[in-house]
Amino acid sequence: MKWKIKSKLIFITFCIVSISLLCSGSITYYYVTGIIREQSIQDSQAKLSQNSFQIKRIQERTEKIAEYIISDNDIQSLLKTNDLLTMEQDYFKKKAIEERLRKFTALNDFITNVLIVRADGEMFSNNSGYENYFESYLQEMWFTELAAEGGNPWFSTPHPFYYENGKGYLPTVSYVVRYRSIVEPDDPGALHTLIIDIKYSEFTAALQQSLGQYEQMVLLNSDRVILYNSKETDPPFMPDNIEHEIAPGKGYWEDQQYIVIYNQSMLKGWLQMAILSKANLFAKINTILFLFVAVILSSLILIFSVMTPTISRITRPISRMVSAMKRVSDGDLNMNISIRTGDELEILANGFNRMIAELKEHVRSSIESEKIKRRMQLELLMAQINPHFIYNTLNTVIYLSHANRNREAEQMTQALIGILQDSVHKEDRSFFTRLADEIRIVEKYVEIQQCRYPCRFQLEWNIDQRLYDLVVPKMILQPVVENALFHGICSVYMEEMGRIQIQAVQTEGTVEIHIVDNGKGMTFEQLASLCDMQSDSTGSPERRGIGLANVRERIRYHYGKEYGIDIESGQGQGTRVILRIPQVTVQ
Repeated sequence: MKWKIKSKLIFITFCIVSISLLCSGSITYYYVTGIIREQSIQDSQAKLSQNSFQIKRIQERTEKIAEYIISDNDIQSLLKTNDLLTMEQDYFKKKAIEERLRKFTALNDFITNVLIVRADGEMFSNNSGYENYFESYLQEMWFTELAAEGGNPWFSTPHPFYYENGKGYLPTVSYVVRYRSIVEPDDPGALHTLIIDIKYSEFTAALQQSLGQYEQMVLLNSDRVILYNSKETDPPFMPDNIEHEIAPGKGYWEDQQYIVIYNQSMLKGWLQMAILSKANLFAKINTILFLFVAVILSSLILIFSVMTPTISRITRPISRMVSAMKRVSDGDLNMNISIRTGDELEILANGFNRMIAELKEHVRSSIESEKIKRRMQLELLMAQINPHFIYNTLNTVIYLSHANRNREAEQMTQALIGILQDSVHKEDRSFFTRLADEIRIVEKYVEIQQCRYPCRFQLEWNIDQRLYDLVVPKMILQPVVENALFHGICSVYMEEMGRIQIQAVQTEGTVEIHIVDNGKGMTFEQLASLCDMQSDSTGSPERRGIGLANVRERIRYHYGKEYGIDIESGQGQGTRVILRIPQVTVQ
């Protein structure tokens, strides 16, 4: 059968349009589902990270409270056994411990109970009159399982805590620590047990806020025992099915029906899982697919009736749009097309123009956001120094106060105030200062440390006063001097006087500041490990390297990778740290 050319054109056009629409619809469907899937995974990972942060914060606060209780000299002294006390004296001693423990629960409303079990079995709690209950409390399965495992410290599984003589109960999670008495360190049997009961709702509150979009949410401990389950039934994927995915840090696992998002950033190996149902996730896109099929069928019917007179008129604007899109894909964002057909093509052209304008704005916004991010990272790096130094100084003040060396403690406090006035300005957000100011901070820091280590070391300067106006990043000398003092000179007994020499050398627009000590130095393995840490900004540096890593990152951020820190050391030969910065002076 012979076809007329009109029929052939209509048939060919029909086939091309049909295949094109079907293919584009399929590709669009899979592309959109992929975008929805990836966006849902990213949003879920962000929510799980927020949940984990809140849970981890509770864990960290609990551990810190436990440290305060264990290190509280008054509590430990009161816990010390004394057979010579009368019954009345023993009663008031127990009341004193209860009052001190009650302060911790009053200041931390997420804690319901603090219980100390002395080595001889005597119990002390902020809740008085619970002795009989605590005897059975310590026989419950959650405690006996922890005791059998021997882990220390550890969080228990959820269990009830009864109050008001059993009239009510509160689900809790217990933090258990076994520790040796600091006032009876030589007694091997003086091993106490500290139990901090935390409201179970504090852990689950964050999870319950995120339940809306998930099929199920689960929280598990390191033994993969379920601590929280949003449903009464077990999850479709138990942890052993995804355990092999946790180590690489992919963050999710999926099959044809579900996507399992997990997060393991909490303490003690806790694992959080959120299960997404793909059927629910793609329900809206399936509706769009059906609508898209209906549009295709309607378009084909329209093609039969209007294709011949309109095909040429439609093709020309499309070609212009395709050409414009190709130029955009090549990086030309200054495109603007003008189509005046009065139909959908004109709307598409206007939408294309709006899309290009929004894309340009997005690129500009992304660049600005990256700058802000880098600034925030820098401020975070600078913030690592001062808390670390203040912590060490205040520890020394506490030490002097306990030793009744109040005059020296006052001098140290005044020196600390001077350092803070020089290095921290409330309204000054500059990251730079003069070398003279850095020298003054180091001298005040050394004044503080000489109170604690008298006649142990001396500081020698060899810096030309013409370099005092050299512009340097804030707080780059003090962390290096601190490392030289604590890890080089004062960490071992030295017969000779410890020396820290600081000198500056100018070389063709570059200034090298050498900090040299005659301390114990480092072995080859220690030096190699420290250098590896210095070259890896994503690692977790040891305490010796936190100051060096901070200084190195700030120097490289401001001046580039050709500047930074070099370290030379040998065991028993001291250490030399070289800071390389460009020679820029105050104008």
